[in-house]
Amino acid sequence: MALAAILLPACSSRMAQVDPAPTHAEPARVVKGQPPPTSQLALLMRDMTAYADSTGKHLAAGKDLPEYPKRFKAIMTAESTPGMVDHSTFDPYAQAWLNQLDALYTSPTSERTEVFNALVQTCAACHGQMCPGPLVRIKKLTIPENEE
Repeated sequence: MALAAILLPACSSRMAQVDPAPTHAEPARVVKGQPPPTSQLALLMRDMTAYADSTGKHLAAGKDLPEYPKRFKAIMTAESTPGMVDHSTFDPYAQAWLNQLDALYTSPTSERTEVFNALVQTCAACHGQMCPGPLVRIKKLTIPENEE
C-alpha cells in the first residue's frame, strides 16, 4: 500500500503533463478572386504542345510535316509569368528548341521521328530545370521508334 501511495501521485503528475487532445482548427477560408492572366509565353507553350501533339501523330502515321510554324520564334521574346523564368537558364533551352525545330524541317524523312523526339526531349530538359508541372504531358508527346 505504501508503494501505491508513492506511485499514484507520480503517475498522476505525469498524466497532468500529457498534452490535451488536439483541437480541431477552423477550416481554411478560400478567397476567390481573379486568377492572374495567362502570360504570352504560357499561351505560346500551349500552342507548341498542340503543334507537337498533332505533328507527332502525323509523323507516326507516315504523313508529311505541317507548314513550318514561324510563330514559335516568339519564344525568345514572349512575356512570361512574373517570377517564373530565369532567362540565364531558359534562353539556351529556347534556342536549342528552335534549332531542333529547324532540324526537323531540314532532316531526311527517314530521320524525322528521331529528330522530333529530340525536339520533345528539349522541352522536357528545360521543364526539368524550370516549371516541372508539364513534364508528364510532354513525355507523352514522344513517338515510339521502330526497332529494326
